[in-house]
Amino acid sequence: MPPTTTRRTRTWPFHVLAAALVIAGLLTPHALLVAAGLILAGSVALRPSSAR
Repeated sequence: MPPTTTRRTRTWPFHVLAAALVIAGLLTPHALLVAAGLILAGSVALRPSSAR
């Protein structure tokens, strides 16, 4: 079985933005910022690969 190739996409800017939203939501007690950061991080992590 030949090895499969994987494409590495640049998702780190979205992860940084998600972390910034969560941190901002925790520093200023604002649940919507925390929720937005968690949703963004989850959607980036679970995004289907474009090669499939």
